Amino acid sequence: MDNIKNTVTLLRFPFSIFLLPVSLFSFFYIQPPINFQLFLVLAIWHLLVFPSSNGYNSYNDMDEGPIGGLASPPKPTKLLLHLSNFMDIAAISLSFLINNYFAFFVVLYIITSRLYSNRNIRLKKFPIIGFLVVFIFQGAWIFCANIFALSSIHLFSNRSVIFSAIASSFFIGTIYPLTQIYQHEADRKDGVQTLSMLLGIKGTFIFSTLFFAIATLFVYLSFSNTLNNFWLFNIVMLPSTLYFIFWTFRSFKNAEQVNFKNTMVMLVLSSLLNNLYFLILLLK
Repeated sequence: MDNIKNTVTLLRFPFSIFLLPVSLFSFFYIQPPINFQLFLVLAIWHLLVFPSSNGYNSYNDMDEGPIGGLASPPKPTKLLLHLSNFMDIAAISLSFLINNYFAFFVVLYIITSRLYSNRNIRLKKFPIIGFLVVFIFQGAWIFCANIFALSSIHLFSNRSVIFSAIASSFFIGTIYPLTQIYQHEADRKDGVQTLSMLLGIKGTFIFSTLFFAIATLFVYLSFSNTLNNFWLFNIVMLPSTLYFIFWTFRSFKNAEQVNFKNTMVMLVLSSLLNNLYFLILLLK
């Protein structure tokens, strides 16, 4: 029973909420009806693909210290690998019920995710390549996949859609190095050089600041005709922006502030506020 509980824990279902803003952003343009197809797309990403990716990564990493969403991860077993395989197969099979284009996006995401984590290939050990995989596939790739699933390619004739897809990747690029910032020693022991290790602690904060500024610029370009939506974004995200500034200055003075707890506060706060913002847009 404990084995099953630990396996489910390592799938980190709550972590899927952190990636939900990308889907909600795409829905703003798609304006999908609330139907079976919409729920199926969400289930494929957030109940199958993302948790399976978490599980496969945990199986390969054998983490002994904190990881995203888990302060003390349990030891993975073969059951986790088998369950991840089953979930990926289920996701691919169900994606064909949407359409072949969406299935292509799902299949390539799963393949890339496995290449990222797999012990024999391990794209995550290369700081730039590992970052680009996450930057592209957890951002614009998901955004575009949802459009092919629930709308049509003609939506890309709207420049705001292109700008928003790019903004999605820059949001991911803002947070991703911060999730690595407290793991330098553990990653070094594992033979992995992350982007955060390459940048250093101060460099990671500066990098994330730059990427958030670029993401905000693309949000501005997305809503250049409806600036109220842009200002609303800044207002809603203000608490996480202030926390980030506060955390940055504290970390520059005291390296002990770069820890799992503060990183998770940043991740949860920014994710929840992003979700809130896009939900407000959808309900307007």
